[in-house]
Amino acid sequence: MSPPVDLDGLLSQTPPRDEAAAGRALAAAREELALRRPSRSWRTQAAWLMAASGGVALLIAGVLRAVDVTSSQLLLGRAHLMALLLVTCAVCSWGALSPRGRGLRRVGVVLAMVSAAMLVLARDTPHAASTLPDWVCTASHLGVGLVPLVVAVLALRSAVFQPLRAVVAGLAVGTTGAFLGELACEQGWRHVAGYHLLAWGLVTVASLVISKSLKPRSHAP
Repeated sequence: MSPPVDLDGLLSQTPPRDEAAAGRALAAAREELALRRPSRSWRTQAAWLMAASGGVALLIAGVLRAVDVTSSQLLLGRAHLMALLLVTCAVCSWGALSPRGRGLRRVGVVLAMVSAAMLVLARDTPHAASTLPDWVCTASHLGVGLVPLVVAVLALRSAVFQPLRAVVAGLAVGTTGAFLGELACEQGWRHVAGYHLLAWGLVTVASLVISKSLKPRSHAP
């Protein structure tokens, strides 16, 4: 019969140390620290997303007014819609990157839906047919959303992937194209529903798909 095992003695023993493994771990840690990667808070990244989306929208407004593509009367007439889009952009940007912004993300989705409905309901029947194909609006909306989309995707990599977070970030980006549509397009509600909102939806889907395919830099919530 074998003698009983002294568990207390085994637990009190110092485990053998692998000097080679410890050296490799120490070297890897020093190498990581030497990179000195900048650490940005989620608030800073949310501000960048708001600036990228809302800032591009305001820049577009200034340029179109300067070249007389849009008028002061049109800006005043649609000021409430553009203000709603900017508020939606801010709420969605903040909610998408806030670690505890689940409730704010839901508010952002509701705001985006209200904004989309308002854009459609506020349009009258056009008095003249457009000389440009309808798809030009969709393409231009996607084009002005490229820079904000890049900012959103890079910001989303700072935390673990969450579908709702990526969707809300895409909704924030999509407000830029919707803002352009209110300034440069005079078509009716059917056109807005079919081509303007299509671009908004495509940007949102792109944010979700790209964010899911990229490896996050952090697994923070």
